[in-house]
Amino acid sequence: MQAAKRGSRRPITIPQISRIWTPKTPPKDGAARTVAPAKSPEFPPYPAEPLVDPLHWRALPRKLVRPDMPEIKPERIAAARPGYESIPPRYVRNSWAHMNYKCVVLVLGMYRRIYIDPPKPAFPHEYNLLVTDKGLANCATHIFGICTYAPSGTFGPDARRKKCFRFLREVCMYPTHGAIWAAYCSRLPTLPQKPARIKLLVDARPGRPRASCLRLPVVPLAIPYPPMFLPIMMFIYSFRKSTFVNMLLASEVVLSPEHEGDPAAEKLIPQHARALAAKCDMRKLCQLAKNVYGAYRNMVALGVVEDRMWEALNFAWETVIAAMELVEDAMLAQTQLEADLRATPAELDAVELGEAGNEV
Repeated sequence: MQAAKRGSRRPITIPQISRIWTPKTPPKDGAARTVAPAKSPEFPPYPAEPLVDPLHWRALPRKLVRPDMPEIKPERIAAARPGYESIPPRYVRNSWAHMNYKCVVLVLGMYRRIYIDPPKPAFPHEYNLLVTDKGLANCATHIFGICTYAPSGTFGPDARRKKCFRFLREVCMYPTHGAIWAAYCSRLPTLPQKPARIKLLVDARPGRPRASCLRLPVVPLAIPYPPMFLPIMMFIYSFRKSTFVNMLLASEVVLSPEHEGDPAAEKLIPQHARALAAKCDMRKLCQLAKNVYGAYRNMVALGVVEDRMWEALNFAWETVIAAMELVEDAMLAQTQLEADLRATPAELDAVELGEAGNEV
């Protein structure tokens, strides 16, 4: 009896239930606000393994070659967004940044992560997106399911019964607008034409904002390097090369030429390479090179045709290569200095006599 009384006095741990509703004070810049977004990771992510071994960085190409891309078909843009039939694709790309849709990607980013099993068609055809009323005016039209290619191997009944985690693919759900992607990328899959269905969700508690549930079509999109999809998305919405380069190199000082009056890239690359070499060692530079090369592979897979985006990519790549050269020169100078400090006086005299003999 006494033991039961003592047990009843112990504090009870109450589980914390996370709310899906936004705070009462609305965000200042939130034209589109998710109600239950996933936490955005820090960017850019440094891969666990670099692109190459730091000792063999000179095997990397000096420039990234831009392959020939298929032409953009205007009918695919009109299929994603009716009303764009007579607008050339380059006008769609140039004008989209002035429509203030970039706030969608700035606020939303990656919405959720899901996992699919390659042996079976587990990709959802539609997905629910929760936004407040402010997001309905310029809300997304599609959700891109970004994943990597299926792992190699045999996916037979035994593999499905074992449910090996290495067979699962992580899918990142990105709410976006299909029309702008169709204007940039010539190798996109067919975008489904399904009208968004809206359901109003009302919080009965006083002072709470309303939310809406949008059911949008999902576009499965397998790319070589999913971690570098967000920089491409940021450029497509902002049309700024500096935003693209800064996300690739994790640097706030890198600024590629934006306008005709800006200095040429040949003058800016050495300046930014010195800033990058001052804070990164060779391994971290090889990790950044993997990010830039991953974005390059994604652009080739998507069929990106915008010249400005390719210029920014090459700017980032050449900056990393130039920073590697500076870091290697500094390492060689440090090694030579340490060797001189370890040398005996007799060795130094022999070196000086040899140099004097060469001069004679």
